[in-house]
Amino acid sequence: LLRAAIGWQIKRFTCPPTLTVAELCHTLTPKVRTELIEPLCVSALNTLAESASAQVFLRVLRDALFGVQGGSRLLLPKVDLSALFPDAAASWVTQHGGQLLLGRRIQSVNKSRQGWLMDGDAFDAIILATSASNATLMLMNSASTATESIAPKMQHWASLCHALRYEAITTVYAWAAEARLAQAMLSLRSSPQQPAQFVFDRGQLGGPSGLLAFVVSVSTGERAHVQAQVLEQAKTQLGLSLQAVQTVVEKRATFACTPGLQRPAMHIAPGLLACGDYVDGPYPATLEGAVRSGMAAARALTR
Repeated sequence: LLRAAIGWQIKRFTCPPTLTVAELCHTLTPKVRTELIEPLCVSALNTLAESASAQVFLRVLRDALFGVQGGSRLLLPKVDLSALFPDAAASWVTQHGGQLLLGRRIQSVNKSRQGWLMDGDAFDAIILATSASNATLMLMNSASTATESIAPKMQHWASLCHALRYEAITTVYAWAAEARLAQAMLSLRSSPQQPAQFVFDRGQLGGPSGLLAFVVSVSTGERAHVQAQVLEQAKTQLGLSLQAVQTVVEKRATFACTPGLQRPAMHIAPGLLACGDYVDGPYPATLEGAVRSGMAAARALTR
């Protein structure tokens, strides 16, 4: 592994864009591939090593292990993700004179002489910070009335979004009065029969005592079957007999991060931008990628 890592570093963590993670790591021992590379690939890219982009995988490794100091530190929040960032960001916006219009669905955006119209309201510029599916629907609605110079840009951008393929993530919440992990998060040995890769102790992260959350990335089975597999996995690997509380399946959790994937660009048309984890960038579908995309879009408008 050390020899391979040095080789990746010498090549500046770049490789042919068509290479998969499995092909990149084929010289490593089966133990290293099974116990390190494959779980890391699935957790970072939510795509199996056999079909995951080696270039994106190398970028994640570079930034985590050879980037800024502390880049590989694992941070586990003790509040929910809304409180961690969106709620705080919304509060900052209002405190600095911004206006938030919540619960308002935008149907279309249209180019005006001075800027853009969003459902009739005028703006200098627009950033679409929505899911790929919502942005696609909005732009397809808008393209029908757009000018000849703008409509093709909207349609091309929407077609790239439409071409994205998605992977699912299943989270199985299970409880037992005596359930407590040695640490707030543990890695599990994953296989087709025991699909969870990680388990989180919600009791150590601000949640109810005894509640565990098992995460199954690249989830393909039916909800009930995956839940039964995870409960058996908990018994086998953790020695815990748990009662299922809730099983959540996010069918479109992330885009499939495959080699040579063409993702939609940040710039759609002059003054019309998009941001999100699916927008073209160096990272896979992660919160880090989404935040970086949003910051890049905001900076682009201030230049």
